[in-house]
Amino acid sequence: MARPGLCSSFLLLLLLLLLLLGPCRAPPAAPPAAHPCGLRSVSVGVGALGLGYPSPETVVFRYCGGGCPAPPTLHGLALGAVLGPGGPAEGPCCRPTRYEDVAFLDSELRWQRLPQLSAGACACLG
Repeated sequence: MARPGLCSSFLLLLLLLLLLLGPCRAPPAAPPAAHPCGLRSVSVGVGALGLGYPSPETVVFRYCGGGCPAPPTLHGLALGAVLGPGGPAEGPCCRPTRYEDVAFLDSELRWQRLPQLSAGACACLG
């Protein structure tokens, strides 16, 4: 048998969702991302990578960044209402789909190759 408090909480949440959603209509179009998901790059000193390699070299470090548009979902609306602003983000994230190696000369003039250090391609995942 269901507990009375649980049923009333569920009905209250359902009523809140209906008030938030309003009358039946097409969902609003997601605003375009200011910077869409894509490959970004930055030149960085090898020492700044924090991997313990002493080297005066600078490498190009590639990473994924930008937004991933997603239509609003009922779960996302309810989560936003329950947790308020600053709650966990819902929707896909811009992530690497392929990685590339990076090579450089260390301070002893030996080649070092770091496998899969930089992103090679990005996509909205999740």
